[in-house]
Amino acid sequence: MSQKQWLAVESRTRVNFYLGLVSWMYLHLRVDVHYGTRTQYLSIQTP
Repeated sequence: MSQKQWLAVESRTRVNFYLGLVSWMYLHLRVDVHYGTRTQYLSIQTP
């Protein structure tokens, strides 16, 4: 395996890693916001 090929594979792996990290963080932030607004909504509704 040449160095150029290895660098291409490494950069692709790094891109996949960052994409996975960003999507995971985005999903968790969405879930947190969703549940946060839901609990606020429920607490507002209860007398």
